[in-house]
Amino acid sequence: MLDNSLLRRAKDLPRLRPVTQVFSTEPLPKDIRFDAFRARINSMFEMKAFDRSEERDFFGRIRSVHLGALIVSTMETTSFAFARSRRRILTDFIDHVLLRIDLDGPFETGGRPIGVLVIDLGRIIDVGVTPASNISVVVPRRVLGLPDEALATLHGVRLETPMALILADHIVSVVRHVGDVDLSDAEAIGALTPALIAACLKPGEDRVGRARADLDVVTVGRARAFIEANLRDPRLNPESVARGVGVSRAGLYRLLEPAGGVAKAIREARLKQALHDIVERGATARLGDIGHALCFSSEAQFSRAFKAQFGFTPREARAAVVEGRNVSALGDGAPDPDRLVFGEWLSRL
Repeated sequence: MLDNSLLRRAKDLPRLRPVTQVFSTEPLPKDIRFDAFRARINSMFEMKAFDRSEERDFFGRIRSVHLGALIVSTMETTSFAFARSRRRILTDFIDHVLLRIDLDGPFETGGRPIGVLVIDLGRIIDVGVTPASNISVVVPRRVLGLPDEALATLHGVRLETPMALILADHIVSVVRHVGDVDLSDAEAIGALTPALIAACLKPGEDRVGRARADLDVVTVGRARAFIEANLRDPRLNPESVARGVGVSRAGLYRLLEPAGGVAKAIREARLKQALHDIVERGATARLGDIGHALCFSSEAQFSRAFKAQFGFTPREARAAVVEGRNVSALGDGAPDPDRLVFGEWLSRL
């Protein structure tokens, strides 16, 4: 029988989050803010203000998140000039590619991407200008797998193509939601994103196909997570899932077609939650309340759907829990409780 105490303890464990660093000039005295920010930027670039007055009134804030295969940072700052000299390249040995997504306003207030600047950190930058609001992605060259001639062509180029803006929208979405995911999920997103970057920078047919498949996996995971988070909301339907995930209804149907469609995915998730609630509550389980909370129109409808899914009724499941019997012995093809936990894991991938 399923050990409810183990399940409760597992649910209470702290969720590991991706590593995040925040740097801001706000708490610092005004006369050292520029120098402090320059020291932070100095890890990759030489930084210069446009004039002395900007040094005195300088403001800068950076929030960086480590996703395993890449680092994503949001930046709000007084605009400044930057460069990357030959001497720096020969001494810091950084062999990465930086993508800067320029925004039309602060990220926190919904700034939208307007272009993507590509910087090969293994090449000289004579002078560049950093806008007030931007997001940067730093990814190792080896992870991208792009030929050197392609990076040489793109270095220092600001892209505003549809493919570049699709990539920018993806990065913005990653930054917006990464604080809500577990460390393992964040690292998975970090591992998948380079394929999309490579496809958008050099859209060879095979690379586009791989990136699309990778992005589909991420989107399906987001759809299932949205469903899991809204099981008790009567407004949960294919349209709301599509809106919540940010894809078209047709696109969502295509992605969930192997699972029998969106409505079936919602119904099965609700029924799995219902079985979990019955096992968890045991003798105190009020079957009508459980079904109603999960948006079944009546106890009879709930019971029919439950039996069609598991091969036994909610009442039989509750009786088995109360009597200490294994729920998996109730009906042909009924799921083993340990497999239910594994299925929950799979649904959150």
